Amino acid sequence: MSIEWEIEELACVVCGKTEEETEQIVNDSVADDMLNEKYGVDLETYCAIVKDLLRYTPTVKSAFLGKDYHAFVKKDYMIVKQEA
Repeated sequence: MSIEWEIEELACVVCGKTEEETEQIVNDSVADDMLNEKYGVDLETYCAIVKDLLRYTPTVKSAFLGKDYHAFVKKDYMIVKQEA
């Protein structure tokens, strides 16, 4: 899974979309419209912001791999992550 797809999923989460709505938005590539409506930015700009902020998120240990990641988390799920 690419980080861009993960960031699209994060955008849907912060915009309050359900899992079904998220899947539809990602499949139809309409995240730009949603982000522009809520934040006045396009997906490319949102991706750049998320990538810049990711290193400032807390580290989370992957239960499966045992590696540490910087991550945006929803409950017990890492939505966007990069190895710490």
